[in-house]
Amino acid sequence: MSVRLALGALLASLLLPLAQARADSALADLVERVAPSVVNLHTSGVRQVRSYWDAFFGGPRHWESLGSGFVIDAERNLIVTNQHVIGSATEILVMDHQGRVLQAKLLGADEGIDLAVLQVQDAGLPAVTLGDSRTLRVGEDVFAVGNPYGHGHSVTRGILSARARSLGRDEFDLFLQTDAAINPGSSGGPLFDAKGLVVGVNTAIDSRGESIGFAMPVELVRSAIGLLLAGEEVVPGWPGLRLEEEGGGGLRVAAVYAGGPAANAGVQMGDQVVTIDGRPCRGRAGWSEVFGSAFPGDRVELGLVARRPGQPPIKAVLQLQNRAQWARGRVGKAVDVEVLRVRVQRVAPDVADRILIDTGLEVVAVARGSLFRPGDIVVEVNGKAVASPADLVLAADQAIRQRFLSAIVHRDGSPARIVQRW
Repeated sequence: MSVRLALGALLASLLLPLAQARADSALADLVERVAPSVVNLHTSGVRQVRSYWDAFFGGPRHWESLGSGFVIDAERNLIVTNQHVIGSATEILVMDHQGRVLQAKLLGADEGIDLAVLQVQDAGLPAVTLGDSRTLRVGEDVFAVGNPYGHGHSVTRGILSARARSLGRDEFDLFLQTDAAINPGSSGGPLFDAKGLVVGVNTAIDSRGESIGFAMPVELVRSAIGLLLAGEEVVPGWPGLRLEEEGGGGLRVAAVYAGGPAANAGVQMGDQVVTIDGRPCRGRAGWSEVFGSAFPGDRVELGLVARRPGQPPIKAVLQLQNRAQWARGRVGKAVDVEVLRVRVQRVAPDVADRILIDTGLEVVAVARGSLFRPGDIVVEVNGKAVASPADLVLAADQAIRQRFLSAIVHRDGSPARIVQRW
């Protein structure tokens, strides 16, 4: 047996370099095939004077930036990149893998999702093939092509390190993590799987470590392109519920909002989510992987274990909505309260639920000299709860007569007290 093991080990040691050589050759073949679809970007513009000090120290300043992009439509010469690569550029130049420099036109961009679509004329560049990041398993090979530090087309190789990573963004906070080196200038470039299909857009790095990069899943790109080209708002699909994570990764419905997708589909508070579109769902990462790349109008099926006695497991189909549109129908018209130099409206039900208040008013605009800030949620003035703009007008008038105001607000996620004496 020991002789057999020794022979096996010897054979493996001889074959391993051959297998590695074949893998490296296959990667080189893939890079040759996809590299012509990847472009380098050079953007520039003028940063305008915003203050006296800006003017004092030189006035408007010229700026330049580097990035990457890739062709998604060869017929229309469409190129995708990150919005932060473009910024407020007045000139966008594209350099292809042969060194040609082309002028690009910005067709659409959105800061929230951090995507932009460019167009060049008569480029003759081949398009990439979009894949499906959801089929990737952690540990699978990936590679990135980009323009790090302006060095030109560069290839880095690694694995998919994790899925459904959050970077703390307000919207579309869903990323693939990879250890394929991504550096400044690589932003907007493609992340490929082992078949040469684009599975993500290289978007961010973690500067605290080595080779920790984040790519936006290609599903977001596929869904957002049409909206960007049409000049429409790019917002995430809203399910109309709030979840709580239980032990073992279970997800329980903690709140359902009237008139929202979950309520319309018959979901009730206390239901437990077990599947999404027929696939098992565990924890917030499993939820985010589906809903983090969903848009208004998308339909998502939830498999629920109902916590209502005697009822079997149920399926609920949610047609996702635009959360802002839903909220506008429930907060009423904004009202000016001139005494306090603010414009307010009722707080949306989901916001009230999140910060654990029954009623309140959201400050949507302020005039100079106001004690409040946009985004403040006023819940009490001089010891009295405010549930409507009329309540706040009355409370403000009384405060002026008393020459004293004490307001409780929720600001930046925490309660705060505002005090003013006249």
